[in-house]
Amino acid sequence: MVSVLVTGANRGIGLGLIRHLIYEPSVSTVIATARDVDAAKDLNALGNPKLHVIQLEVVNEDSIAAAVKKVFEIVGENGLDILVNNAGIGYIAPLNGDISKAKIIENLEVNTIAPLLIANKFYPLLKQAAAKKGSAQIAIISSGLGSLENVTKGIYREMPYTVYGMSGTAVNMLTRRIAVEWKDDKIRATSFCPGWVKTDMGSQAATYTVDESTIPLSKLILSLTEENNGQFYQHTGEKIPW
Repeated sequence: MVSVLVTGANRGIGLGLIRHLIYEPSVSTVIATARDVDAAKDLNALGNPKLHVIQLEVVNEDSIAAAVKKVFEIVGENGLDILVNNAGIGYIAPLNGDISKAKIIENLEVNTIAPLLIANKFYPLLKQAAAKKGSAQIAIISSGLGSLENVTKGIYREMPYTVYGMSGTAVNMLTRRIAVEWKDDKIRATSFCPGWVKTDMGSQAATYTVDESTIPLSKLILSLTEENNGQFYQHTGEKIPW
């Protein structure tokens, strides 16, 4: 039985993951984070006994520290088995358009710096779980736009998501480095592209519904082994080139 924490779980892909994880037999504890717990009505409405909803502002170090303490109160000495760094934002801007420095910084802060800080602060709980059960897992929700090889191909070529893609490439480096630096601690990291999903970020023009993305993605995250450490996958399981 495993414990799973998902950041940015009040809507979109994060909420979709929570909806499926709470019904997985192998999962005993699901922790969902939101910036405003009271406003996360869809999340709170799930009302499952496995589910714990806690406050977390991913770019605020004090909020992260408070969330770590709260998670320890929930999981105790068993530690945290799986951390899903999902919270993210998008920024659409063609390179020859009106680009905002503030928007660039915000995008990198939420999509790249926050996952690094969260992984760092939750490290003791992940290490605790790995010591007890043999491994712990970080799943980082990235984007196919972060693939240096794919970004000039197909639909990616036409998308004005340069800044968002930059944040994806940077967070993929985090995945690779965790896989190296925390290997002896038996903490693994894997990046995922959830696909182009019909969310507030993806728009209704996207290819996949939330369920079409998060049903296979949740199962994939729960099935990861050492073979998947430091790798990059589509939500359907296909490997994505860096």
